[in-house]
Amino acid sequence: MTEPTQHWELALDQPGSADPSILRMVLVFVVLIVAISAAVVAFGDVPLEAYPQFATFHAGFVFLVDAITAFVLFEQFRYQRRVSYAVLGCAYLFSSLVAVPFLLAFPGGLRADGLPVIGGKQSAIWAWHCWHLGFPALVALALLARRGGTGTASRRRVPWLLAGATAAALGLAAGVTVAITVFHDSLPVLIDGGRRPLSQAFYLAGTAAAVVTAVAAALAWRMGWQRRSVLHLWLAVSLTAFLADVAASLGAHARFTVGWYFGRVESMIAAGTLLLVFLSEADRLYRHISDAVADLSRANDQLKRMVAERDELVVQLRHSEEQVRQFAYYDSLTELPNRRLLLDRLGQAVAQARRHHYSMAVMFLDLDRFKQVNDTLGHEAGDDLLKQVALRWTGCVRAGDTVCRSGGDEFIVVLPEISQPQDAALVAGKMVNALSEPVVVGEHRIQASTSIGIAVYPVDGSDDVQELMKKADRAMYAAKAQGRNRYCFYGEVVNNGSAAAAA
Repeated sequence: MTEPTQHWELALDQPGSADPSILRMVLVFVVLIVAISAAVVAFGDVPLEAYPQFATFHAGFVFLVDAITAFVLFEQFRYQRRVSYAVLGCAYLFSSLVAVPFLLAFPGGLRADGLPVIGGKQSAIWAWHCWHLGFPALVALALLARRGGTGTASRRRVPWLLAGATAAALGLAAGVTVAITVFHDSLPVLIDGGRRPLSQAFYLAGTAAAVVTAVAAALAWRMGWQRRSVLHLWLAVSLTAFLADVAASLGAHARFTVGWYFGRVESMIAAGTLLLVFLSEADRLYRHISDAVADLSRANDQLKRMVAERDELVVQLRHSEEQVRQFAYYDSLTELPNRRLLLDRLGQAVAQARRHHYSMAVMFLDLDRFKQVNDTLGHEAGDDLLKQVALRWTGCVRAGDTVCRSGGDEFIVVLPEISQPQDAALVAGKMVNALSEPVVVGEHRIQASTSIGIAVYPVDGSDDVQELMKKADRAMYAAKAQGRNRYCFYGEVVNNGSAAAAA
């Protein structure tokens, strides 16, 4: 199938839209029509039982089917805006409308309903001839419009062309109705009830209808075979059936014969062929849409799975990042900030204090006699003691303060903003008192204590982070030297001249 047909599923006149299976079906239909027509022409004048109601069924069938086909063709014109579709829709609308006066003029066709027959006894056959002249002539005009390359109408002209095609169909049908009613007495007699060769006017009108239909069919066959287009091939089949109707009627000589009944059947086949093609193509389109929707549904499910997998990977990645961050910046035992994070926060605290001219403090904490706990109770007990001590100390500081474990039993506290050194002393006192109650480790009650050294910026001079930590460390050793379980300021160590002893 060519590229245009892939884009326009219902563009049945696109070159190459007829695949080999459609070509085989078309040939089978044509062979059957020709074969049956040949047999009917040979035995067409054999009389059968008269059923005028068959004409009612025939006219109603053609009216309904051709009206639907005309609607589809007009919508196809809206879809592609090709003038040939508008003219072809006009042809099928005319075929549908002219079936009404044909039925009203047919003798006995509406007898059961008590409706009068319009016109005279020749009205029905004249309506039939006008039908078989006008319809193929309009089809031929549509084919010539497509062949002449008139192209597509602009979107602005679409409503006007639709209105014009509809008006033309209505006008032609109205003209036929007026001719067979108002002027029916002036029309030549075409048939009567006899079984003899009919009038010359019958054969002239029938021959004209046959020629027009044959020309239209030839155009359709040529275009369909050259272009391999679905629309033209099936239109050629319809016109071939229409031509068989004309041939069978010409050979029948009268109503309710083999040829007459066969002609009505052929015209119904001609009416239904194109509509069936449109319906089958619409069904094919719906199947494609259904397949596309199913593919989209599967793709959507796959996309949902991929999104879910991605979200799971994102969660895992975030969890991994959190773990890496935890390992990089937090102590694995106490979950307090480690030395790396401490240096970052301490540097920020010193910088802020220097910029805004306020004080900050660093406190070094060391558990007294912690080695004895490890030696007597084991490292697990020591670890448990560290965790409980860390938990108590975090409750002694403000939200913006930092308590970290620098290693072993050593902890460091950063107080970013204090108004005076005494504020650091208050925090240190809380942390000493936090260990006044024994720490329960397993079955043991451990009486822990701590020694704390405090360095205050800018009281203790240097704004170097490492220097401040060293000063706090020296003050902590001074606290130990003074008997443990207490705190000591670096300034006290300097003033008392005990810095060497603290080292």
